[in-house]
Amino acid sequence: MLFTEVNSKLGSPFLSILHGHPDVELAAVVTSPPGKLCSYFTDDEEAVDVADQARALGVRVLRPRSVNDPDAVAALAALEADYFLVGNFQQLLKPPLLDLPRRTAVNFHPSPLPEFAGLAPFYWMVREGASASSVSAIEMGRKLDDGDLLMQHHIPLSGRETGLELRTMQERANVLMLLDLIPHLVEDTLERTPQDVSRRSYYGRPRDEHYRLDFSLPAAVVERHVRAAYRSPGAWFTAPGGQRIRLLSAAYGEDDRPALGARPPGTLVCDGGGLYVACADGDWLRLVTVECGGREVAVDDPALALLGEATTVG
Repeated sequence: MLFTEVNSKLGSPFLSILHGHPDVELAAVVTSPPGKLCSYFTDDEEAVDVADQARALGVRVLRPRSVNDPDAVAALAALEADYFLVGNFQQLLKPPLLDLPRRTAVNFHPSPLPEFAGLAPFYWMVREGASASSVSAIEMGRKLDDGDLLMQHHIPLSGRETGLELRTMQERANVLMLLDLIPHLVEDTLERTPQDVSRRSYYGRPRDEHYRLDFSLPAAVVERHVRAAYRSPGAWFTAPGGQRIRLLSAAYGEDDRPALGARPPGTLVCDGGGLYVACADGDWLRLVTVECGGREVAVDDPALALLGEATTVG
């Protein structure tokens, strides 16, 4: 049985693989209740609908308001599934639901557990400057992301990824890991390795305050925060006119940047056709693209008219 969000870019290929695999009988897809979407994917240019996809394949679809409600638990118990496979499903499975599968429940998590447990690890890994990534398949326990490791796939990073790029890389790695894991599920040969709790780090859902850019930090750190938030919802600052500007890309450490001298953090300077903001310790960040009318545009687009020669932003 597959648990995933209705618009999940991970759940859609999981569904295709499980339905088409000769050794798997997919009992049902459990997905978001009507009207609820996962925020990770709402700004993607191409959308998926796991419920429609499952119905087209002849797979049963369940959309309970809460999977832990007694009626939902009873309906799922009647299906007598060997496994629950959880990929990008944002409801927490609790007992007695978690006790229903005849073998076990497996969660596919996009981080190198025990590090970066919790929500939106693709955002936090870029923001924190992680040098490598992994995806993890774990046996679900009573607490969030704390079960035994069943498999991990390593993902090398360049250090220039956006949050969106890392999310996509993790989705692809999880699909490959599912293919590797299916034979072990079929043959009941899973190998379990307890997580090293001394290495555990946990991050919650990013809030608006995390997306607000703080120019009193070093420019290299601010640039990471910009990449982490690309493109949904986007890092932001307040322009001199009071409007919120969503900064989608920035550049730091360029060899040909002008010598602008020291200015207070948040000072904006137009120089040589570029737009720069002062950060901590005299570092400067070049602003490259922002969102305008739902599109990504260059900051020198005349339609923006954001700035004077030197201004301070919030």
